[in-house]
Amino acid sequence: MEAIATRPAAALSCCCRVLPSGTPTTRLALLRPTKPTLPSGTRQKSSSARTRRALRIPPHPSFLNSNLDARPTGDHIIFNPPASAPSVYHTPFKFLPKSDPRRRANLASALFGSSTTIQYNNTTTNSSSPESAGTAAAAAPSSPGDLPVVNELDLHPTNHSVTKEDIEQMRALRLADPVTNSVQALAERFGCSKLFVMMCCQSPREHRDKVKAQEEAVKARWGPRRTAAREERRRRWEMVLNGEI
Repeated sequence: MEAIATRPAAALSCCCRVLPSGTPTTRLALLRPTKPTLPSGTRQKSSSARTRRALRIPPHPSFLNSNLDARPTGDHIIFNPPASAPSVYHTPFKFLPKSDPRRRANLASALFGSSTTIQYNNTTTNSSSPESAGTAAAAAPSSPGDLPVVNELDLHPTNHSVTKEDIEQMRALRLADPVTNSVQALAERFGCSKLFVMMCCQSPREHRDKVKAQEEAVKARWGPRRTAAREERRRRWEMVLNGEI
């Protein structure tokens, strides 16, 4: 032990300090370097399992019905109507003062006369003046014919009185310049439908071949998925026309 203790300081600087000769063995054992220990800490919730278990909080006893007989044993319907705008006719009578005219309204009594929760007094209903009732009856329409006629707004009115001269002019314009005088342009000019224009006149063959070539060029860029989808759509439409589906 004396030989170990009397080594140079450079050789023992990494493990222990240099001790003089004659040092007891017990002191050498205490001065030996020990393995450093990690500081103790709190374990964290590092997994989702611990988080789920922590969130499984049982309901409060006040939310549980202790009476087992009161619990529904079968299926039941919960009526939860959607929210809507407030209306004066749906205001509960509890929130209306006794002098409120809505309590004596004939419209409310007619709407809720069969209600089991709202009871109307005959004296209150009959207290309305007959003059007001007669005025309301006179103002109300007696039949659906008295109501105003509501016509739909037609942005593109069609003209069903196209003459033979108009048809000849339409064909001449279509043959002269099919690009400028398209089906849509001719329908707006003569005030008729596009179907009527296609029935009356036809574009030149050169124009039809050009349009068909453009469509084929577009189809050539389709991938296999789009090609299969369009083919499936065509087959379904044929089945619809044949009454198969």
